[in-house]
Amino acid sequence: MAQGTGTILLRFLAALVAGALMTACATGEDPSNLKQRRASVADTPLMEAVSNGDLERTESLAASGMSLNTLTEAGTPLSAAVRAGEDRIVWFLLSEGAAPDLAPESGVTPLMIASEDGHRRIVQLLLSAGASVNASDAEGTTPVIRAARNGHLSVVKVLLAAGANVNVNQGGHSLLMHIVEGGDLLTAEMLLAAGADVNYRGSDGQTALDLARASNNRDIEMLLIQAGAEL
Repeated sequence: MAQGTGTILLRFLAALVAGALMTACATGEDPSNLKQRRASVADTPLMEAVSNGDLERTESLAASGMSLNTLTEAGTPLSAAVRAGEDRIVWFLLSEGAAPDLAPESGVTPLMIASEDGHRRIVQLLLSAGASVNASDAEGTTPVIRAARNGHLSVVKVLLAAGANVNVNQGGHSLLMHIVEGGDLLTAEMLLAAGADVNYRGSDGQTALDLARASNNRDIEMLLIQAGAEL
């Protein structure tokens, strides 16, 4: 799809979501198919429909009043659609008012799933619908951490442009330190260009430069020094 067309579609989605929110505010309550409910996957045929990429069935179930915001042991219909990479269904669910950040106890949101899997278009759809770019799960992982760890540079770029915290840390190490540990030069370069703190000192007292030297990664070591790492 051409970039211009994609931009128009994303703007259209944002307008649809805004319209749904205004309608909800005017009536004072959510439509029946947007109320948050809990159920098992077995009792939620919408989960099977979105996982199978069956848009027609998904539309029919939504029209019948089945809640788009049902939380099951496997997540929500939206998260299932994201995991399946079904961008058309993700588009439909969001345009109908599905909550973009609804997540199970693990705290794993649809945006985290899309970021980890490298689904750039779905990431853009979720962000346009208001998904929290800096949401963290029970382990302190954010969407940009998931994308960066898996080397999805285009997704990292989208998330950073949307306001993702480049200096987020997890387990006492900054995102940059985690990437340096993994030896990913290109991602490290992108994070530094986005303003990552090259001299962040972890809870163990180490810096990204210490980690690069410990693994004898000369290329990343030079990159960090050029970025101002303290020797």
